[in-house]
Amino acid sequence: GETMISQDHIDQYNNEGYTIVENVFSKEELNPILNEFEEIVDEFAERAFTAGKISNKHEEKNVFKRLAALENDFPGSSVLIHHKGQLKPELCKLWSSDKLLDIVEKWIGKDISGHPVWNIRSKTPKTVRMTVPWHQDSAYLEEGAEKTTQPAAWIPFLDVDEKNGCMQVVKEGHNPASMLEHKLEKKAGVKDSWYLYIEEKNIPSEKIITCKMKAGSVLFLHQLVPHRSLENYSENVRWSVDLRFQNPNDKAGFHTGLIDPIIMRKSDDPEYKADWTSWLEGHEEAQKNFRDTRSDKKDEFDSTLEGAWLKRWDK
Repeated sequence: GETMISQDHIDQYNNEGYTIVENVFSKEELNPILNEFEEIVDEFAERAFTAGKISNKHEEKNVFKRLAALENDFPGSSVLIHHKGQLKPELCKLWSSDKLLDIVEKWIGKDISGHPVWNIRSKTPKTVRMTVPWHQDSAYLEEGAEKTTQPAAWIPFLDVDEKNGCMQVVKEGHNPASMLEHKLEKKAGVKDSWYLYIEEKNIPSEKIITCKMKAGSVLFLHQLVPHRSLENYSENVRWSVDLRFQNPNDKAGFHTGLIDPIIMRKSDDPEYKADWTSWLEGHEEAQKNFRDTRSDKKDEFDSTLEGAWLKRWDK
């Protein structure tokens, strides 16, 4: 098929550290994934109701309103949804779709895997803990991983602008290819932010680009380009996903070392298809092992998080 990416896109990503490819996915292609988000929220609401955390499940509300109402009743709901991160079949299909692979192939070549750090972002209105400060993606990985070409695809499920939490990037911020100093965010009133951040003084304001986008367009980010999301001042949940890709032979830099990237494309086997079933089983197993090694065995409604990146930067 005809790839949706032009030479200008390829050059912009290489020279400026990002590029937006318009209308990669239609509303019809996004809907099955929105249905999965609805299932995830519904399962959460059931559990929270049973546990006595909420008295209203807000079942009549749609996918852009329901989690906002739950967050309002039980602060932390959106964070729990984000951390639960269930990868269901339609999102798997989108992630390993030819559309995305044909694009990232331009930067990483014909051998492609999906990186185990992926996210469903359930950005509810005016929720400080869902607003991500300036950072480079590689800061969350082991030292040295920033040398691996790892494009991220950020995909919004509704139109985004500066009113509802779109992205901002620092144009050319990936050159020279280096890690900036990151600090661990300790926000007043947020007892347990898990975000790393780059201090504002290290962000050249004249290079900031605000990425307004239509639902189904895709922002591709270089692993070293500083970026952040803005606050969501709207009434709707800003649903988005971020998915990463790399060559399977390169270092993934993922901390637990338990979950390998999932192979999506092999140059020597054009018929190859990603084996999601066994990868997801391995993923479950790894998460279970990780939870079992944790000392605190926290309850499922506690939305604090620990990550190995905290050790890397918590000087």
